[in-house]
Amino acid sequence: MMDRKPTPVPDPSPLARPTFRVLIVDDSAVVREVLTHMLESDPDIHVVGTAGDGAEAVTLTAKLRPDLITMDLQMPRMDGMEATARIMAYRPTPILILTSYVDREGTYSTLDALAAGALDVLEKPTIVPGAQWQAMTGTLVDKVKLLARVRVITHVQGKTRQRWRDRSASTNAGQNVEVIGIGVSTGGPRVLQQILPALPGDFSLSVLVVQHITEGFMPGLVQWLRPLCQITVKVAEEGEAIVPGRVFFAPDSSHLVVASDGTLHLSGADPVNGHRPSADVTLKSLAAAYGDRAAGVLLTGMGSDGAAGLGAIRAAGGLTVAQNEESCVVFGMPRAAIELGAAQHVLSLPDLTESLIALHRRRLRARAE
Repeated sequence: MMDRKPTPVPDPSPLARPTFRVLIVDDSAVVREVLTHMLESDPDIHVVGTAGDGAEAVTLTAKLRPDLITMDLQMPRMDGMEATARIMAYRPTPILILTSYVDREGTYSTLDALAAGALDVLEKPTIVPGAQWQAMTGTLVDKVKLLARVRVITHVQGKTRQRWRDRSASTNAGQNVEVIGIGVSTGGPRVLQQILPALPGDFSLSVLVVQHITEGFMPGLVQWLRPLCQITVKVAEEGEAIVPGRVFFAPDSSHLVVASDGTLHLSGADPVNGHRPSADVTLKSLAAAYGDRAAGVLLTGMGSDGAAGLGAIRAAGGLTVAQNEESCVVFGMPRAAIELGAAQHVLSLPDLTESLIALHRRRLRARAE
């Protein structure tokens, strides 16, 4: 008797395993082949096309409509920066920048691409192929599947929007703020590029920023922002005193902790919410050290990091603000804070920036009284 092959059983829920359609852009044919193999090692990812330069990438994006694009920066004819700007202007698509270690010295183009609308950046090894490529497969696949879900076109759906008011009938929060803590992730460089340069040169508060970004790119982010800003922007150092008119960024792979004596400390403790640095760690320590003299802000980003920290600042009598959905690249972090009841105000990006300047003016008035 002949053996009968079992009849394949159809997947009862095909929608449970979505296929992510990816366009790979890189001037190296070897890199395109390696990336294709890496991505298609996951059954949910399908490479729908490859491009050898930015001009071809723009054309194929319009033709293929991928769910995500991996974008090299240094390419002939049209580089990745220009291609990103054109794609985001005419056919907005989630873009993951893949840049090599040697390109990292040119972080201006990397950060410019993020400001133009790319969602994230990942370092690619310089030796192709090699063990380092194999080691990064899991990280690359995870990032692609996560970022491909991001809606890069904002849909206005009448979400809650609270206007900043100079004085609140229900709270005095914001009257005596000295330090502002900011948590931000995906889409952060673009948003910070709009907020920080708007702060005046005599800004009378201190700002602490926790930005989730691929390790190794924080110094470049700070270097990129520094000439745009009227106030000092720097990476925080161990034991440094918090002083007005400065923006301190949490460094790579260290939590930024505020001490009761107004100094900053770096911690190598375990990641919180999958992140080190974590916005929750910084905001909670800020609440403990400054109480009602603290303000917390959560900007665009995936996940929920910072929501509990924002809640701690509100519970301590401080001021809390979340960016609204319409102006976010990703509404995850602000949404988590709003759902937790941690955000007193939900503001558009222009209103949020104005609110920080209003805190500065209040502090100047308080000093004059």
